[in-house]
Amino acid sequence: MKIIANVYEETDYSVFKRLDDNRDVFESRVKKLIASMTERYILNPIIVNEKMEIIDGQGRFEARKAMGKPIHYIMVRGATIDDCRRMNKYNTSWKALDYARSYAKGGKVSYINLLDTCKRTGYSIARVLRLSNHGSARETEMNKFETGRLVFLNTDIQTVLAVSDHIKELETALQVTHRVNDAFCNGVKVVMETKGYIPERMIKKCAEERGSFAQMSKLGDQLKEFERIYNKGLAPKNKLYFSDYMRNKGVNVRDYDKSYTPYDDIDISTLD
Repeated sequence: MKIIANVYEETDYSVFKRLDDNRDVFESRVKKLIASMTERYILNPIIVNEKMEIIDGQGRFEARKAMGKPIHYIMVRGATIDDCRRMNKYNTSWKALDYARSYAKGGKVSYINLLDTCKRTGYSIARVLRLSNHGSARETEMNKFETGRLVFLNTDIQTVLAVSDHIKELETALQVTHRVNDAFCNGVKVVMETKGYIPERMIKKCAEERGSFAQMSKLGDQLKEFERIYNKGLAPKNKLYFSDYMRNKGVNVRDYDKSYTPYDDIDISTLD
């Protein structure tokens, strides 16, 4: 048997430091950990570097501190915030908001822009990424986001805001009383990019057809519904076919229906 690390015990909480770029620790999470540790404590040391910065286990640290219990830790010299993110990449406790906040705190402008756009629109990170063409079910896109390589510029902000404004116009015209789904929002983005599309016509036709409008769960079906509404009363030569537009771009409509995991469950209210 080979010993590769020692577990230390410390009662002076002040020696530990929190990484500025690490994700926030919410009180609800700490309370759950306290309840679990009160029922049964299983040794699960936190990880720190030589500066006593917490790399992994800041929730457990806060819980043990609140309980007045000793902190058990393992020291890994040279560990950084990047190691913290890497350790948590396959841990479901890290969500998109955690990654975005962490990189934003580190000064990455793209993530600051992303969070600001979420606040301005009220949309989830997943939706904002999708509407700005940065979101898909592809592993490469997810990896860019997680490793801090997302590029989210002012042009992306304006794209999302423009789509958001048109979504709100159509919601008003249709007198929608419930929250629209991703298929609706993605569909609005597609119709806006279709050559020859006239926003004012769609608004008018939605108001006329509000009684028969149906919100679909799949993008392909939603585009057909938008086609039905937009093309009503138009001569064949003037009709638009939004699903054809996507095919011509080489985009698989079904890809838009895939979940952009693990970024599909963000409570945007936690941004405040």
